[in-house]
This record gives sequence, structure tokens and C-alpha cells, in this order.
Amino acid sequence: NVRTIPSIPLRLIGDGYPEVLEVRGEIYMPRAGFEAFNERARNLGEKPFVNPRNAAAGSLRQLDPTITAARPLQMCCYSLGYVEGGEMPETHSEVLQCFQSWGLRINRESEVVAGVAACIDYFNRLSEKRDGLAYDIDGIVFKVNNLELQQKLGFISKAPRWAIAHKFPAQEEMTVLLDIDLQVGRTGAITPVARLEPVFVGGVTVSNATLHNFDEVRRLDVRKGDTVMIRRAGDVIPQVVSVVLDRRPTITKAYFAPKLCPVCG
Repeated sequence: NVRTIPSIPLRLIGDGYPEVLEVRGEIYMPRAGFEAFNERARNLGEKPFVNPRNAAAGSLRQLDPTITAARPLQMCCYSLGYVEGGEMPETHSEVLQCFQSWGLRINRESEVVAGVAACIDYFNRLSEKRDGLAYDIDGIVFKVNNLELQQKLGFISKAPRWAIAHKFPAQEEMTVLLDIDLQVGRTGAITPVARLEPVFVGGVTVSNATLHNFDEVRRLDVRKGDTVMIRRAGDVIPQVVSVVLDRRPTITKAYFAPKLCPVCG
């Protein structure tokens, strides 16, 4: 499946690369490709994807590589793995430049900065650019540039000590809660789901949001007809953050969990 993605070369170009080179990166679906793919799906009467992240993951899990090949996927390389039979530069940024010279895609927004203040400045600059990028991001990663220092710092469990993520605040929007539906899961667990007046938040139109469980419904005191704040947790899962109480209708009823199964009684 991965071999069908156009931005992943089947042969490296140029010279100077080692005999064995492991390159790590992320496969994603750009916004424009996602919208075009969903438009075609709707025209064919097929179910559209909810967001680009799910679309990319689903595309890579296909058993038929021709289906993956038809999806608008791209890859961005971000780090070096195993190397054998050759020399690589001493810094992360120079490694990325080598990748680019060999025909591998890297992110053009990457920068080398020095000091905490410069890191914060870069974060602020990229947060201003965020909505204009061709793809969705939920934050940035700061990495120690010197590869020898990366090795000395090492890892804890699954995370490196030489890199840290700085997430953007979740984007929030207001909308009206039209109703609370109940979904009965495979094990009999009931999940309340907010049906919303469609609202565009975090790059997608949201019309449903999980309320998790009845304790959360009580905590929020969310009611039919309420104006609510919506955000996408981790820029993926829509959730109700709070109720805008000064916009609550004059006549509303508190929501109570059902005593009988909503499916079979």
C-alpha cells in the first residue's frame, strides 16, 4: 500500500546515501484531497470520511493496493532510523536536507532555533499560519538538533527525552443542541450523543458529539435547546465543552437517564 503513494520514491535520486537507510515519517491526507475525495464519495452515494486522519488511516488498511493508490495520500519524512554502510550528518536538520536531496519529502515549515524564547516565537508564528496550511496539525514538536546529544538523552518508555510536543489550544465554536440520542453498544453500554445544529470547527463540519456517559450529562447539565460550546478533542473527536447558560431557553427540562433499554425496552 505504501509503495503506491506518489511522494514516496521507489528509488532514491542523487548520491551519497548509505547502503541501508531507514526513514521515518507520517502519511497524511491534505485538506484539498480530503474534500475532493468526500465529494466523489457523496456523488456515488458512498459514505464520506469524517476527517482526514481517519481517511488516511483507513486508506492504508485496505487489502487492495489499488484502492490505496486512488486515495490522495502524501508522506512527510521527519526522522532517521537504522543506517548501515554509510555516513550521515551530525545534526537532525542536515539529515532532513539529505532526505530532500534524495527525493524524499520533508516539511518546509521546519526551522532551527536557539533558546526557549525562539521556540515560543516559532510556535506563535506557526499558530498564525495554521489555518492556511494545506493539512491539519494539532501542534509542533521541538527536537534537540545534535544527533549525538539525542543518543545521550535517550528514551523513557515510548517517548524520547530529546523531543517534546507543544499542542495548540483546541478550536471551539458555539452551536445549538437539538437533541440527545442514545447509542447502545455491543456490550449493552449506553452512550448519550449530542445531535447538533451543524457547525464548522477544527476543519470539519460537526453535527454529532459524544457526551461520554450520564455522569457527564449531569455534570454539564446539558439540555435540549441549549447553546453549547463544541471542540474537537485532539483535533479529532467532537465533544461538548460547556453550556452557554445565558443563552438557555426559558423553558427546559433536565435530562434523565432512561430506566429501560432504548432499543428493546
